[in-house]
Amino acid sequence: MPKCDQALIKIKDARREEIVVSALKVFCEKGYNGATINDIVKKAKCSHGLFYHYFENKKAIFDAVIETRGKNMADYLDEIIANSDNYVEKLKKLTEYTFANMKKDEIFAYRYYFFLSNVFRKAESGELPPKNCKKVPPHVRMFSFFDEGVKAGDFKDDVDSSEYARLYNCIIQGATLNFILCPKEFKPSFQFPQIDTILNIFKKRSK
Repeated sequence: MPKCDQALIKIKDARREEIVVSALKVFCEKGYNGATINDIVKKAKCSHGLFYHYFENKKAIFDAVIETRGKNMADYLDEIIANSDNYVEKLKKLTEYTFANMKKDEIFAYRYYFFLSNVFRKAESGELPPKNCKKVPPHVRMFSFFDEGVKAGDFKDDVDSSEYARLYNCIIQGATLNFILCPKEFKPSFQFPQIDTILNIFKKRSK
């Protein structure tokens, strides 16, 4: 393929990615039902014609956002679970990884919030796969994670483990939303919740 054609393809791919990232931000800020194609076009600073060159409708770009999730979150979750001694340490490493990557990459924060919100939407509509499904999304797998942590004696057993999973997801989702909505000039100094404070909510006290 001629170099000029390759360069043109790269430009087109980059422009498409800009529109997808803009749509990701709009969906995070307004939700699927509240978002409009006009919102996405304004965020992307492109014409409606260019939008429809790449995407047939709002559903099509929503699907594109889902497909371009970046780093597979299941990969680092698997790695953390496999390489930590106890579930409190696993949860600490998972939370540290999440907050650190949000600070390094704002788009990571948007993607994280988008997929976490999508999990809650599916949970409310009864669309979640069973806990033992091998392809369960990482945030859904947190239900099993907390269940295993309670059984291992690392987490408190005074409430149902599924409530711990929901609470943790809500904490991270709220922190992520606050970071997303924080004015750009304040993002470098943004303070996430203290990780030890989060851990103390779930950690079983030694006797």
